[in-house]
Amino acid sequence: MNQLLSINDDTLVVNKLQLNWTTGSVTHVGNKSVQGTFSVNGEATFTNLTASGNITADTLRVKTLINESGQSVEPGSWTFNQEQDLNGKGLNWTWGNGNTQLIYRTGGRIWTNGVFDLPVSSSYNINNIPVLTAISLGPTVTNSNLTKIGTLGTLTVSGDTVLGDFAYFSTAFNRLGLGTDEPNAAIDILENNVEITIGSPSTNLATIGTYSNHDLAITTDNLARITVKNSGEVHIGDEISKTGVLRVYGSLYVDNLVTDTRLDRISPLQFKVNNDNQIYGLGLIWAGPSTNKGLTMMAGPDRLFSSEHLDIGSGKNYYINNQLVLSNTALGSGVVSSSLTTVGILESLTVDGDTTLLGSISANLGQFKSIVVNDGVNNIAISPTGISAINSVSITSGSHSVLSGASDMIIVGDKINQRKPVKVFGPLSVNINNPDPTLSFSVAGDVNIGNKRFTNGISYPTAGNYELGDICWNTNPQTGNYIGWVCVSAGAPGQWLPFGNIASQ
Repeated sequence: MNQLLSINDDTLVVNKLQLNWTTGSVTHVGNKSVQGTFSVNGEATFTNLTASGNITADTLRVKTLINESGQSVEPGSWTFNQEQDLNGKGLNWTWGNGNTQLIYRTGGRIWTNGVFDLPVSSSYNINNIPVLTAISLGPTVTNSNLTKIGTLGTLTVSGDTVLGDFAYFSTAFNRLGLGTDEPNAAIDILENNVEITIGSPSTNLATIGTYSNHDLAITTDNLARITVKNSGEVHIGDEISKTGVLRVYGSLYVDNLVTDTRLDRISPLQFKVNNDNQIYGLGLIWAGPSTNKGLTMMAGPDRLFSSEHLDIGSGKNYYINNQLVLSNTALGSGVVSSSLTTVGILESLTVDGDTTLLGSISANLGQFKSIVVNDGVNNIAISPTGISAINSVSITSGSHSVLSGASDMIIVGDKINQRKPVKVFGPLSVNINNPDPTLSFSVAGDVNIGNKRFTNGISYPTAGNYELGDICWNTNPQTGNYIGWVCVSAGAPGQWLPFGNIASQ
């Protein structure tokens, strides 16, 4: 047996010792190896501590941190011989399946997968110079590759400017070219190979026209009113429409005047505005000895007014937009609306739409696809498939109900006049889809006759409420058994006795 305890000078030597509890201050000199979990409640001071697993502590106080290379570093500081060893070093925040990083990446970059969120009054600075705030770029930011900006309050450009490869501003000549980068005037527009210029080529002279060899037209309402041909001719109006008017409030000086003085007309008779700028009241007037007769233009709305009857020849009709509207015997097919209050005797009448009749209807025969009767509360529809009602419907004879129905029941007969007989000709069935046609009356379920319930089963009822005199018919009658059972004492299910012994032959 090995010696477990010995005394060496003033030292007690124990090879193996098991303690459950110690107290007081203990000073250990030498190395200590712990196999398993080492737990300290309170503060602990170690000269050297090597842990092959994890160290878990609420508070960890150290004077010096040594990295994997054996170098002393401060918390959050990483020192390596090669830059790639720094890649991925930084701060990590992890929760559940989420993670946010602020780490170093090769190339002298600090990278984050999160969002930098500053107070609204703060800014992003470079060398202590603001470059971006919540509402503006810094004044030192003078270059960008922006392809879209918001609505500008003002825009100042101190150099040549190109907008959409269409508008060219030249600061060398103070000219604007639209469609051309070589403007020949202050404003130069090139479209369809026609060059239009606006400018002042010399002192006391302003010009507007074509720089190329093309015509120039002055238009209103997209119609050419004045056209200057490239040959020098000036045309007023259009050659086809003949709408040109040249009014001169002053003197007209011409070297040679050519005009048409023929009396026969080659254009329609036109009435122009008078001095009051009105065309109303103008037209054809026939002066009579006492009154004038006329066909004139009137306002409100614009219309032709005739003071006399209009009488057209036999076989002639009235047309609107080349469509017949009235002949001697008929209205045109395009006349679909009127305010007629009476008509003659109609040979036929077809109405495609809702119809409102304010009086009674008298007809030898009426054919309708459907009829809807609605008094504002009840609504009844009659169609070839049947009669339907939103609330209830009833059929009466005189003042007595014959048949009525609502959403929860159907009533045959009149509950006030219960002596009125109800006759049914043909087999009558209740809750049976395919009744036996040889049976005059069939019921799928219990019946009540004279306030007595008739049910059926292979034995008397064992559940439910029954009254005195109720009968249960036996659905499996056998020799020596009974036709059924009768309730001799009301209850749930009550007391039942058999009746009708089935004798053997």
